[in-house]
Amino acid sequence: MHQNVLNEKNIRIEVPKKSIFHIQVSSGTEFKETLLRKYKIIKATENEEKYTLCENGDNISLSTDKYSISFDKNDDVIVLGGSKRELKLCVSGRNGGKYENNGFRIEIPAAEKERLFGLGDESRDSVMKRGKKAVMWQQNVVSYGPIPFLVSSEGWGILVNCTYKHSFDICSESKDKIVIDAQKGVIDFYIFLADSMKEIIGLYTDITGKPVMLPKAAYGFTFVSNEEDGARELLTDCLMFRREDIPCDIMGLEPGWMENHYDYTLDKKWSQDRFYIPYWLPENYSGPWSFFYNLRQMGYKFTLWLCCDYDLFWHEEGEKLPEAEAKSYNGADILDDHFSGDVIMDKITRPNEPWFEHLKKFVDQGAVGFKLDGAMQVMEHPDRLWAGKYRDDEIHNLYPVIYVKQMQQGYKEYTGRRSLIYTPSLYAGTQGFAATWAGDTGGGADTLVNVMNMAFCGHSNASCDLDPTTPMGIHYGFLLPWTQMLTWRNWHHPWFLGDELEGIIRDYGKLRSSLFPYIYSMAFTAAKTGLAVVRPLSLMYEDKPEYDSVNNVYMLGDSLLVGVYDMNLTLPEGKWLDYFTGEIYEGGKTVEYKIPQGKGGALLVKEGSILVKQQPKKYLEDKDTGNLEIFVFPGNNCSFNLIEDDGTTYDYLDGGYAYTEMCLENSGKDGFTLCVDVRKTANGQELEITDTRDFDVNIFTERKPAAISCGGEAVDFSYNEESKLACFVIPKKLHDSKKVEYVVKF
Repeated sequence: MHQNVLNEKNIRIEVPKKSIFHIQVSSGTEFKETLLRKYKIIKATENEEKYTLCENGDNISLSTDKYSISFDKNDDVIVLGGSKRELKLCVSGRNGGKYENNGFRIEIPAAEKERLFGLGDESRDSVMKRGKKAVMWQQNVVSYGPIPFLVSSEGWGILVNCTYKHSFDICSESKDKIVIDAQKGVIDFYIFLADSMKEIIGLYTDITGKPVMLPKAAYGFTFVSNEEDGARELLTDCLMFRREDIPCDIMGLEPGWMENHYDYTLDKKWSQDRFYIPYWLPENYSGPWSFFYNLRQMGYKFTLWLCCDYDLFWHEEGEKLPEAEAKSYNGADILDDHFSGDVIMDKITRPNEPWFEHLKKFVDQGAVGFKLDGAMQVMEHPDRLWAGKYRDDEIHNLYPVIYVKQMQQGYKEYTGRRSLIYTPSLYAGTQGFAATWAGDTGGGADTLVNVMNMAFCGHSNASCDLDPTTPMGIHYGFLLPWTQMLTWRNWHHPWFLGDELEGIIRDYGKLRSSLFPYIYSMAFTAAKTGLAVVRPLSLMYEDKPEYDSVNNVYMLGDSLLVGVYDMNLTLPEGKWLDYFTGEIYEGGKTVEYKIPQGKGGALLVKEGSILVKQQPKKYLEDKDTGNLEIFVFPGNNCSFNLIEDDGTTYDYLDGGYAYTEMCLENSGKDGFTLCVDVRKTANGQELEITDTRDFDVNIFTERKPAAISCGGEAVDFSYNEESKLACFVIPKKLHDSKKVEYVVKF
């Protein structure tokens, strides 16, 4: 850490990594700790990187291997070097120039062709933010999840460490200047420097947390039932999914599950009319005399809707409400309980009891997660004094992050398992604790802008309410990082929508189930790197500014391209295989895609891809049956890591997972080599996961291979002229014992 003078103020610089600089400016010698840092949403710098300090008169410079930060003691300008361009920031105070908590202004000149992304769900009109003005303030529907992180195509990003309301003017008023303006708060921000936006997002999530892995079931299909349903209707829905052969994993219950509608208190109970549990049984009972037993028997898990107006900050502060002092009432004629203590205006919060404590009984009954409604958490509380000390202008943006933090950590500490905590409201750091959905805005095209903007902020587990009334809505909803369908006040159950739509839901449900090994492996990549499962083209192809306006096409992981709603598809360079029809499209242009019968959009496979798939299941945790499939679309060298773990615990964070490396090598016109390595565990320990199985290899090729060999010996294979698939089997016994290499010759 280096501390010095900046134009009669004090500046403090930390170097958490060689390419990250944490900068604070203060009028005094003290530097106020922000709540994001105090509550460990932003990770504290434990071991600073080594840097070289150079002082040349009033010029100060700190340098790591590649990057540097410098300033003149008599100026307000901070200069960062080593990235694609030199970055100059001018920092100043607001409201009389004081710095303690009185606002600030950061000005950054923009390069002529610089493109800027991020800021979360502050609006849904575009992914590229240049020319826009964004306000960092949560509002219901209008701005569910602003995130004060901006990433540039010129090799830098900035995280503003502030929870007060502030704005980003991104070359709107001035075409060549970015202005960050706050009326309250201290100057505290992080600068990230790297060669690509992917790397910068990775650095940002190093500081604010990597995306959390959801439980295995959450990557299947979640069906949220009608609020009027009771236990019998719920179980009937469960039975119908099984009888109609539609994969389904989780049933969600809306506010009607509570005895008191929209119960904000710690006294919530099951509705005795709709979800009767015999009164003589324990409060957390889940045995054969309850509907929880029947849910388990059919392979379902469930989530519960919650609303919250609890003061979470007593627990976060680790404090208890001071006990009232004893008072004398000598001389009073009447003395009753109304005089027993001081008056607490907050009638919901029990300051000495964590919020999650009252939810444990529902977890005992099998709740795998909770849907956190926007109710109250997106609203302003102008008369609130949180934990007896913080005003709402500092807490408002922070509240949703603390909410999911306490929910996720409470569940983890109580059970040791992952949970499906999902919310429409978020801020910096939410990705490390919870999933999100696009709120009460349906499943239309604008929600994809939400999901894409989340990707630019390192938040992977983003989704929306699937629209089952159109094939396009079904296609889009099933091809997101996680999938849920809401029937809160409608009857959009698949079997009530007519044969055509029910059939499409069934087909897409099975498609998603079959893609689980691929999707789960991509979710794991996100949890390790911060690179989201849904990836905008402008993130995957950073040198293509023409992709900045593409809001109808995205990559789903490394290999799949999804087109939704508008079928004028922008395809990057290379060949693209239609997953549904087998047709090949040449990229590098926009094509008019014709949706196949029974589908709702485009699903294309990138040339040079390996996909691992499974047989569709009734639910993902059903007993594994059948072989895994390795689907190959050759043409370029590539790799894929199949990730497997227990699907429920956080052991993956400590290496408790298995990986099987696969790759295409020596790709050319005459053939290629498919390599499949032995399955290994990251920590070298045995894992209680599914045993390895045979791999069915299906290679899409328009030419029948002349030969396929392994270790110099010919391999029997078949070739289907109609499907253009060359097929053979890799026996479990073989790939269990050694790395295998299959040479395909044309």
